[in-house]
Parts: sequence; structure tokens; C-alpha cells
Amino acid sequence: MTIDDTPIEQLAQKLLKLPHEEFKHIIKNISYQKLAEAVSYAESNRAKHLINRIKHIDETLEKNIYKLLKKEQQHTIKQLLEYEDNEVGAYMHLELLSATQDETVLDIKQKIQTYEKASLTHAAFNKLFIITKKEHLLGVLDISKLLLYDDTQTIEQIMEKENLPQALMINEHADIHTAVKLFEENDLSTLGVVNKSKKLLGRILFDDAYIFIRVEEEKQALNMLGTHHEAEKSFATAQRKRLEWIFINLCAILLSALVVNHFKGTIEQIVTLAVLMPVVAALGGNVGNQAVTVTVRRLALGEISKTMAYKIMGKEFLIGIVNGLIVGVVVGVLAYFWFHQPMLGAVVALAIIINLSLAGLIGSFLPIIMKRFNIDPAIASPLLLTTATDAMGFFVFLGLATLILLK
Repeated sequence: MTIDDTPIEQLAQKLLKLPHEEFKHIIKNISYQKLAEAVSYAESNRAKHLINRIKHIDETLEKNIYKLLKKEQQHTIKQLLEYEDNEVGAYMHLELLSATQDETVLDIKQKIQTYEKASLTHAAFNKLFIITKKEHLLGVLDISKLLLYDDTQTIEQIMEKENLPQALMINEHADIHTAVKLFEENDLSTLGVVNKSKKLLGRILFDDAYIFIRVEEEKQALNMLGTHHEAEKSFATAQRKRLEWIFINLCAILLSALVVNHFKGTIEQIVTLAVLMPVVAALGGNVGNQAVTVTVRRLALGEISKTMAYKIMGKEFLIGIVNGLIVGVVVGVLAYFWFHQPMLGAVVALAIIINLSLAGLIGSFLPIIMKRFNIDPAIASPLLLTTATDAMGFFVFLGLATLILLK
């Protein structure tokens, strides 16, 4: 189905899924009126995201579309745009179905019918938010539960029979990572959003939290490759950005070369060391990258506190030691049978144990310390890790070889 064939009530959702360049091309070729209708049919959260995405491409286009919206829609979008990108309110849907304790099942059914007649069917209601007269959130009930009760029964009676627990809620200005943790820990599909007075403002859906996680992970992956979504907009920009990282990596490689050059005398006397050097360095880099990836993801999802940082580093260090012992013994035995030098096998095994344990520690330490100094850990950590594991791996291996094999 093309954009032209897409029903107007689905257009906003489809536009938001488009890649940057395709989105940019399409909005330039759609009339203001059609884009305004797409925004009007979308739920408040999607309408806000669509307007915001258009604004980043063409502010004049965004203003023209904004003028065509009803005053109420303009106010809603403006309200949501006031939140910071990392705040729960930025991901909030203002459309919800709520009821006080004295309302009956029939009252709720009539509300749903009213929403449908007002063409609000694009907002899917599967939860009923139970509130006080002052709109404070009390509980959340599955809409399907209402089918089990007579029209005359009140919400208060249903709450008692269902033994409904106290509703989980989150403040509008809370960090989105907190919402993600609540969804994961409590297996929620919807979460009520409240202000500091506990007044119900809207709801955030699991889909919104899931999209946030996917975007964060994609951004981390691009950053760790030395690229960025925005930097890939044009050939010249992408080429220049990547070239910067190539030169930075070149400096890191030259540092490792200096370490190797320092031990060139040892290599000249024991040529087989040159064969095993890349093995030691590569294994350290692999373990370090595993630790970096896990730690960066935990940081992105807000799972690492100050006290947790030490536990995570300790865990990665121990994993490095255990894996180092296993892999070190395997490689040491292979080196012995390959070169028929027992001490060479012992040296390479010991170097791998030391390098892998330190790589795990450094791989978890770097993202945490980068975050502490407000440096993007996804960008800086892999680069520093490569420098550390390569230079350290060569130094440990060649240093041990010098001490043990040339004594």
C-alpha cells in the first residue's frame, strides 16, 4: 500500500515509520490539508511526534500545517512539546477512558459510544482509569472485565469484587528510563501519568517504551561504529564524519605499534611470537567489547546506580578471569603442539588470562566513567577500549615472553 492509498486515519502512523530521506521527500509532495488531516486523526502522542519531525525538516511547512489544526489540537500538541525528550510526558497520550467510583457499567458503555460517535476510534481504549472526584488515580481496570457485570453495578463494587490493587503511576517529569523499568518489572501494557498532585494527566503505553528502547539501541549501535543517524543524511557529511573517526583510530593503532616496536628485539629472537600476538590482542578486544556493549545498554536504560557500578565491574572482571582460564589453557595447549615449546604455551596462556580479565574490567569501567564526565559512552568507550586491549595485550604477552623465555 502506497502513501496515496493509505487511509487518512493510518497516515500519521505510516509517515512516522518512514526513513528520514523518504519522509522528507513525501511530506514535500503532500498537500498541507492532507498532512493536517493526518495529524488530526492521530492520537495526541503521534500527532506531536509528526509535527515535531516535520518541524526539524521545514519550519514553514510545520507552521502552515499547525494553522490548519483546531485550537484544541494546537493546545494539545503545544502541551506535549513542552516536555524534555527524556521526560515521560513527551511520550504521553492524553486520550484515555476514566471513571469515578460512583459511575456504573452503563455509564462507561455510554462514554465509549460517545467517543466512537466523535470519531475518536483511532484511540484504542483497553484500560479504564478509576479516579476520584479530584481526578486522582485510584486504580486501573481491564475494559473486558466490565462484560462480567450488570449495567447497574458501580465501579466501586467492581473494585471490591476484583480486589483491585493500588494503581501504579508515574510523574510527568520522570525520566523515561523509569517508565521502561516499571513496564518490564510489572508486565504492564499501560501506565497512568500524573502530576505532582497525583492528578491523572494521560497514559503511556508499552509500545511507546518499546520504541524508545529500539531507538536508544539503534543510536548506541551507530555511535559505537563511529557513525550517527543524522550524520548519514548526505554523502559529504557521512564521509567527513567517518574520516574523523578513522584518523582517531589511526592514532590508537600507532600507540599499539609503539608497544610492539619496544619489544622488537624479543620478536626478532622468538619469531613465533609474531604469530600469537594478534590472538592475544583480538581475544582481549572481544571480551572488552562484550563488557562495553552490556554496560552501555544498562546505562542507556538507567539500570546502573553508583553502588551497582562496582558490582558490574566486579562481575565483568570475574567473567574475564574464568573465560581467560578456559581460553588460555586451550590456546596454550594448541601453541605447545603447534610450536613444540612448552614455555611458549605457558606464556601465551598466562597472557590471555591477564588480558581477558583486565579487558572485562576496563570494558565495564570505561562507559561508567565516560558517563560520569558527560561524554557519550557509546562513542568514546569502544575507541579507548581498542587502544587499551591492543596495547595492553601486546605489552603483557611480549613482556612475559621477555621475562620468561629470554631469561
